Amino acid sequence: MIIDKFFIRIVRDGDKYGRDDCLTHDGSPMVEFYDTRYDHAASRGRGQFVQRYYIETLLDGSEGGLCLMGGVPDWNLNSDDMRKVREYLTYEVKK
Repeated sequence: MIIDKFFIRIVRDGDKYGRDDCLTHDGSPMVEFYDTRYDHAASRGRGQFVQRYYIETLLDGSEGGLCLMGGVPDWNLNSDDMRKVREYLTYEVKK
């Protein structure tokens, strides 16, 4: 899923993730955010890796936007975009 400039990827139990997808996830589903404006070979065409969260953390009932990295003003999601992310994650988790 892409929202604004971010590619949003769900990492489920058994999925590969991390630099060059060298790790295998073992646990609760996570979501990764990539900036699609920057292509890095290690990202497998997803863009520049920005941040990773457990999905349950983002679905804890909070509202509003999300600052993905404090030192980069452009890496923020406003409340409307985060509402879309939460709806997407809620739908995907139920699959």
